[in-house]
Amino acid sequence: MKVFAGRYSWDGKKHSSEEPIAWFPGTYNLKIFNLSEKQSGVTHLKPFICIYSATGEGVSISENPEKFAKHICHDFSLEMDKVLWAEERKDNSGEFEVVVFTEKGRMGDICFYSIDKRQPLAGEKRVIKKELAALQ
Repeated sequence: MKVFAGRYSWDGKKHSSEEPIAWFPGTYNLKIFNLSEKQSGVTHLKPFICIYSATGEGVSISENPEKFAKHICHDFSLEMDKVLWAEERKDNSGEFEVVVFTEKGRMGDICFYSIDKRQPLAGEKRVIKKELAALQ
């Protein structure tokens, strides 16, 4: 089930105690799906899929997606470790890279993550394509 499909933008300014995604404005295409809404009888370890791709407008977050992911989780009430993060190399290209966030440590309420990127597993790719096809 689609949670959000559209453009996600930031202005590069600090509006709260949290830093912005980047200190320069940017816009990404963003699609969020909730897999737990379907009556498939399967319990997903990561019940949400977040697919994002650069629009070419503003700064790229591809090299450091941690702040982007944290803002998405905050804005859409998601848990970082319950989301399958997939960056689409070019919007509607069908070429994905899964971004894995692994918690390294905490300092107060702030979590620090290591970031690994890999090709999607066959099952992940199948679910991603299925959800994207349902949008059309």
